[in-house]
Amino acid sequence: MTNHTKNPSISNNGADVKDIKFWAYNSKTKKPTLLAAEFQDFLEVNGFYKYNNSIFKVNNNIATPYTPIEIFTFCLNYIKKQKNTALRSTYLTQGDTLLLKNKGILASLQSLELSPAKDSKNESYQFFKNVFCIVTKEGYKPYQYVRLDEVLKGRFIFKSRIIDNCFNINADYKESQFFEFLKLSTNGHDHLLNVLCTIGYLLHDYKNPSNAKAIVASDIDSQATDTAQGRSGKGIIVQALTVMQETTELNGKNLDLSKDKFVYQNIIPLITKLFVLQDVQKGFDFEALFPVITDKMIIECKHKPKEIVDFKYSPKILITTNYTIPDNGGSFTDRKHLLLLNNHFNSNNKPENHFGNLFFLEWDENEYSRFYALMMHCIQMFLKHGLVKYNSPELQLQKLENETNKHFVEIMETEFNMLNSYYNLKDIAAQMSAEINSTDESVKSRITSKWIESWASFKGYGIDKRTSGGIVKLCFSTK
Repeated sequence: MTNHTKNPSISNNGADVKDIKFWAYNSKTKKPTLLAAEFQDFLEVNGFYKYNNSIFKVNNNIATPYTPIEIFTFCLNYIKKQKNTALRSTYLTQGDTLLLKNKGILASLQSLELSPAKDSKNESYQFFKNVFCIVTKEGYKPYQYVRLDEVLKGRFIFKSRIIDNCFNINADYKESQFFEFLKLSTNGHDHLLNVLCTIGYLLHDYKNPSNAKAIVASDIDSQATDTAQGRSGKGIIVQALTVMQETTELNGKNLDLSKDKFVYQNIIPLITKLFVLQDVQKGFDFEALFPVITDKMIIECKHKPKEIVDFKYSPKILITTNYTIPDNGGSFTDRKHLLLLNNHFNSNNKPENHFGNLFFLEWDENEYSRFYALMMHCIQMFLKHGLVKYNSPELQLQKLENETNKHFVEIMETEFNMLNSYYNLKDIAAQMSAEINSTDESVKSRITSKWIESWASFKGYGIDKRTSGGIVKLCFSTK
């Protein structure tokens, strides 16, 4: 048996197959036979490890998953190089038994004791075909892969983390079509910063238990009216995130999290970075997500034992919806963060009409590089600013108009919007005759008074009420 070190340092020449003859010839018949122990040694010195109930081939700190049939083929290719037909025939029969039927060799492979590389609180790793980058709040710095072991300090990455495209380190994110898309989909600097930081949060795979949130992506019109508007670009945001990291998506229509115990079955532990619930409907039970937002994730698959994924390794969660998810107390507020797009893009004004191409499908390498630079800028903005909230004035105004009446809001803005002046409640109510379907003056005053409180809250005003001789007067002032 050949001696080898368990969990050897992964060298740069690891791509070459290391020779270990795992067969011997019968001294009498001269026929070859496979040697199980040497066969296992061959696999181990060539970087095959058992990790998290799967088999990976580790080379230059990069772990690639292998199925038993892929391992069988890897060994077959090595056997073919020996140019011995009898040996190949023996391998095709005995190798099938050892690797595919009995599986004893694979089940007893050495365990990978290196740790997977994860983003830290202040850094993020992004891997491309030609370089990898470390992103901080100051920006990003590219590295050649010959420095991967040095930078990762002995840890490894899954091959799925490497984007199968080259990155031009001189690309300017401000020239990217996606940046133009985000600017058109937002209402100024504060709104754009909210979207950039939220995308950065979802791309940064470090999980802070004190800031664990599900991201809810919607559009302003849908949130204002609680009716489906759609086509604002939420799906494009999801596509962008999918380009950058391993993502599992699930159709959220008619989903009942409390009853579907297999809802997380397509998540690959340690590899899936983002779990997306697409198009959840009105009345979605957001509270059912609380345990996986802030704690471990239990993955249950049919005919398989449950897997428990620690919080730090479980995927972040993104929900897309055309409806409101109510705030039923502080627990809801603490566990969700809104990413709202305006409705510049819609079913009549699609991004492909504006940009003249389909995002991702029709981009060249230069456009992709600008996109990658933007995504790393998003991570930088998140590391610098955290999750930035956007209190949309447009959304708040539309909610106010839905709660009260558009004509009422216009009258309050034009005729009763002077601070430190007293207004007669009946004078305001009198102008609501057409909007309030009642001939009872007290009902009109009561409804108008309630509307005034909502309007004052929207404006940030305090209300001073004075009653004298049955006459109610109101005075607005800054809080």
